[in-house]
Amino acid sequence: MSAESKLASTLYAGSCLIDSLSTPQTQLKSALIQRLQNYYERLGIPSTIDDSATLENVQLKTADEALVVVEKVQGLLNADTSTTGAPLLGTRDLGQLRTLLSITFRWGVDPLLAHITASWPSTSSSAIPSAKFIDLTSTPEDYHHLSNIVTRQLSLIFPRGIHGNMSRSLITEVIIQRHISAILKPAIALGWLPKSLAVDSMAPLDDVRPLIMRLMAVLSPVESIVALGSVMSSTNSVLHVRRTCGYLMSKQLLRPEGVKGLCAALFGDNQNVDDVQLEKLQHISRVLNSTPAGMKAEDYFSTIIPRIMDLFQEYDFPAYRRAAAFSLSQMLATKEGIAAKIILSQLHDPFLSSSSENIDIRTTATRLTTLLTNSDPSPELISTVLSPIVPSLYSLLHHLDSVKTSDPELKETVHGLLMTWSRIAAASEAIDILWTILDDEVTHWHTDLEGNIRQMSSIEAAPSKFALFTPETLKNADEAGELDPGANVLDLYPEPRHFATFLKSTNRDDILSRFFVKLLEGYRDSRNDDGNPLRTLLFLQLIMQLQTQISDSSKSAGLFSKPIQILSFIKQALETASPRSELVSQKKKAISLGKGELRLSDLRLNPDDEENHDSEGDSDDDLSDSEAFTADDEMKETSITLLLSVLEGNETLSARTEPILNEIFELLQPLATNGPSAVRAVSREARMVMTARVALGDEVLHNHAAASQEESPREIYQKALKLLQDPILPVRAHGLLLLRQLAAASADSKKMDPALVPALLEIFVQSIQDDDSYIFLNAVQGLAALVDNYDRSILKRLVYDYTRNLDGLEAGNMTQQDVDTRIRLGEALSMVIQRCGDTLGVIGSVIIPPLLRVVRSRSAPTTLRTSSLSLLADCQNTYPLATLPYFVDLAGGMVDLLQVETASTTSTHDPNTKGQSLSMDDDPTCTNTKFPPLRRAALHFLTILFRGTTKEFYVSLDTPQLAPELINRMHITLGYISSTDDDVLVRVMAREASEDLAQLERAQFGL
Repeated sequence: MSAESKLASTLYAGSCLIDSLSTPQTQLKSALIQRLQNYYERLGIPSTIDDSATLENVQLKTADEALVVVEKVQGLLNADTSTTGAPLLGTRDLGQLRTLLSITFRWGVDPLLAHITASWPSTSSSAIPSAKFIDLTSTPEDYHHLSNIVTRQLSLIFPRGIHGNMSRSLITEVIIQRHISAILKPAIALGWLPKSLAVDSMAPLDDVRPLIMRLMAVLSPVESIVALGSVMSSTNSVLHVRRTCGYLMSKQLLRPEGVKGLCAALFGDNQNVDDVQLEKLQHISRVLNSTPAGMKAEDYFSTIIPRIMDLFQEYDFPAYRRAAAFSLSQMLATKEGIAAKIILSQLHDPFLSSSSENIDIRTTATRLTTLLTNSDPSPELISTVLSPIVPSLYSLLHHLDSVKTSDPELKETVHGLLMTWSRIAAASEAIDILWTILDDEVTHWHTDLEGNIRQMSSIEAAPSKFALFTPETLKNADEAGELDPGANVLDLYPEPRHFATFLKSTNRDDILSRFFVKLLEGYRDSRNDDGNPLRTLLFLQLIMQLQTQISDSSKSAGLFSKPIQILSFIKQALETASPRSELVSQKKKAISLGKGELRLSDLRLNPDDEENHDSEGDSDDDLSDSEAFTADDEMKETSITLLLSVLEGNETLSARTEPILNEIFELLQPLATNGPSAVRAVSREARMVMTARVALGDEVLHNHAAASQEESPREIYQKALKLLQDPILPVRAHGLLLLRQLAAASADSKKMDPALVPALLEIFVQSIQDDDSYIFLNAVQGLAALVDNYDRSILKRLVYDYTRNLDGLEAGNMTQQDVDTRIRLGEALSMVIQRCGDTLGVIGSVIIPPLLRVVRSRSAPTTLRTSSLSLLADCQNTYPLATLPYFVDLAGGMVDLLQVETASTTSTHDPNTKGQSLSMDDDPTCTNTKFPPLRRAALHFLTILFRGTTKEFYVSLDTPQLAPELINRMHITLGYISSTDDDVLVRVMAREASEDLAQLERAQFGL
């Protein structure tokens, strides 16, 4: 008998088990017995089953015989057919084999495994010593039966055992594509059976473990992770199965494509899918942050972290980059952890080590930007990542600005990182780090001809510009502009003009003012000490450049908005100015933000010049009106001039608000009477201004109260509004985060003025339209917080914005942005509904009728109708009594929708209907009502509506009776859909709804 004949005979016998051509019978048991008898008759063997068998045994027998048919076909397909050719399977044959395989798992593997796992202690009881008793009445037989099935199913994939090749037949492909999780579940449960559960009659299947390990190696990481995740979710109560799945999943993560496979398993592998559900991000983070058992944490994270960072290059998969950034940010939350140290090493070493020549600076800078833009805008995260490398980033920015052929994209990236850090970092931390730029050695960078950038050692660095100023080159330098007053002729670092411009670009007045004071103090200390004269000159140049930058601004008052640090410096300068003679180049300084300036003629490098002038006798000092103006006097004049600028910039500043001004006022007394003429003039002016401020103090203080140490809600509100206008996304997102926290504040002292609520509502409504997920998610939570903490009438606004203009022509012209905005409003409504609790019964009339109108609107996009059904389900789950008055309308509406929108497998679709081949996700604005999610949502809501009403029938005696006509109509509709709908899930949900309806009907009659 040829292979083709054997194959045809086997398939014909298998068709008897399916009996797809016979008339359906009303009794499943009798139908299956008849099919088995036809099957045995076809094979020519006597039947081994009769009517005395239970339905479960008949189904199990059918599954066994179905597996026998599949094994025979697999054997024929795997046979050596080098001379006769391989037998071929048709489309109908392959469909029959799929059905037989499904029967094997549905009626064979699943019931047997359920019987066995029911006898095992669950996770909740496994820790109780007295819960170790296992009922062995029929479990050993089921165990051996299931073991036999599992072994035979794995033989279909590996017919020659662990060392043989995997079968390449169509049957194997069907198993791999459709039934991997169904095979893994019993194989893991029996193959990794712990000693505490094993007995003589139920020994672990040791031979299964290597086959499963090899199968995991053959599958791609995403296939393996998806299958293992399905097993974990379906057998969550079995402890050893869950642990084994976790172990196997960790093995998959360590494969080269394991991390990407984990993301693909949760987000899918479709491009441009930006799925940022928080639950999925948290799940990925937990998996990646868990060290596998038996592996050192350092080895694990050293392997996994570079692969997580590689996801930053997946530009076609935004969700992957979000997941990578979220996972890394969670690891960095534990600053002293091994993972955080490895991450920071990967991100910082290219900027801190001159030996890392092979590291691409562009890639590392891009990774930093991607990490920060795809993470929650946390100041702590930004500080952790950027603060240690700010000096190196600044030196790189200075190098890029100095080289005309620099990559503009890299320059913008580095500048953006520095701006993000400067606007988020605390003022004290920022000043300390910026000061290290002045203290640290110069970091030299080099760009080669190919555009590659690397650090240079001090030996490789270019020679100082001192070599330029020789008699031969002095004229050329003057013609080239290198002797300009602002030129960095001595090659100082940081270059004063560039550094001053950078400080001004941060737009942080608090940092600029305090750093300016620290520069003044540094200049004073370096002038009095026998230190490096170049460092003194650096301070002087920076002060001069900052003065120029401030004077070029439209208003310099912002620099002195918090003047306490400047006033402290002024007091110390007036108290401790030294009478020592210093270099003439350091003493001719006049810093006056109002009128003074630095004169280059005062920068003398020879300290003996002044002594020589004194000894010659023809100096201007011989004149009667001449007076010696020492460096000590110069510092006093500078300090007093700075005091006048501070007073001018703060109209409310006086001795009443800042007591230190009283001490300064006393220190000015001797200078105003006995000091040099220049010092006397500014001292008298300062004392006059301070006296006038005290005289007018009472009226000023009445209108301008001193601010408390802690920022008030209004100050936080104003600060957030400034951040919202920033072009940098993390800064803008942080501003919205502050507003959300302000709206969610529950303490009375932290609540904002209710007068600000309307403006805040408009900000959230506008922000909810933003494309960035962190922006609109914060807006969604902010809207929900406003409803909870301030005014429930805001709920009417949200419902109106969500449901308006969905009945007319305007609904047909909606864009995807309009749909997305309403979906996000729906998320806010969902949060509000879930938090209402019993109060939903009071406001239910505001929410439920408009949502029902959206569901009934045929002109509304199907996506919105589905969303409205989800919100109605939230109402039912939160407080069933709220929907009870609308039961007839809701139930009738759902039945009408299901009757009209059902998609039968035998119905003829209109060829003119567009979008039949698309899904709802492909065209969110489409009004095609045949999409399965709409019917699924309607059936889901109908199911929970039946359950909630059933519960009320049992609890309350006042529940209104339902009309028999409505119940009968619902029975007919659900029964029709459960049999004819073309969507499998819809049919299953219809059957469940029909069962719940029957329970509701019994509850109505008190049964």
